[in-house]
Amino acid sequence: MDNKLKIIGDSVILSINPKLYHLEVIYSASYVFLDKAYVFLDGDPEKEILVTLKPKENIDLEKLGGEFFNELVNYADYRTRAKQTQKIREVLLQRALFTNDPIKQTSPEFDDLIKGLEDDKFDDTDDIAIPWDEKYKREDETENKDKIKQ
Repeated sequence: MDNKLKIIGDSVILSINPKLYHLEVIYSASYVFLDKAYVFLDGDPEKEILVTLKPKENIDLEKLGGEFFNELVNYADYRTRAKQTQKIREVLLQRALFTNDPIKQTSPEFDDLIKGLEDDKFDDTDDIAIPWDEKYKREDETENKDKIKQ
């Protein structure tokens, strides 16, 4: 079963192989096209998904269909990368949420990752780790604060 594009009247019908593109990917690509076209989804998610695009303005239908297929590839790649980086994103979110938690409940995976990050040498040639207030503290601000206190 191949991905196909068929023009009928003022619409383009795309036949999409669900073994190549997950339904979530098809929804994401469809969402991008809501401003350009009316989007109709049909078919069997196990065998074939039909996407009908009826443009809201005069546009080359073959080009519209080709752009939709490109969006499918874009979101399929995004979904793959999201799966690959899911664990690190979860750990980073956990770190952000538990940073101010006095109990500091963490998982062993989180502790191992943090230990690994802390063991790495950090080359701060751009002084990124210096707090903004310290890096850009001006003398006139200090004088103004002293005057306000008096």
